Amino acid sequence: MLLYHFFQEGGWGMWFVLLFGLITLAQAIGFVRRPDERRRAALETLNRATLYSIIATVALDLAAVARAPSKPPWSEAPRVELVILEGIAESLAPAILGFALLSFVWMIGAVGQRRLARELDG
Repeated sequence: MLLYHFFQEGGWGMWFVLLFGLITLAQAIGFVRRPDERRRAALETLNRATLYSIIATVALDLAAVARAPSKPPWSEAPRVELVILEGIAESLAPAILGFALLSFVWMIGAVGQRRLARELDG
């Protein structure tokens, strides 16, 4: 699947997921380079912002899928349940992108946390 199609499936909210995810990733890299409690707190807060953007975008996409069968041409489709299933699958694109980014963030953040623990232990 091409990245363009992936973003098309996820809708315009994918740009927020990507933006928040990249900002959070940059914060994780900063935390690794110079670990301290303030950077970790910022990382956790940005993680929440990314998480909420994922949830909001998936909800937006699912709402669009739920409305689609009431309007032509989808309302006239002989197998509308297949259209709905495909729409649900497309609605998960923001979760796939966002959670993949957050996985990278927290793998990098774990290194920063380890470095912070070493500094605190002395």
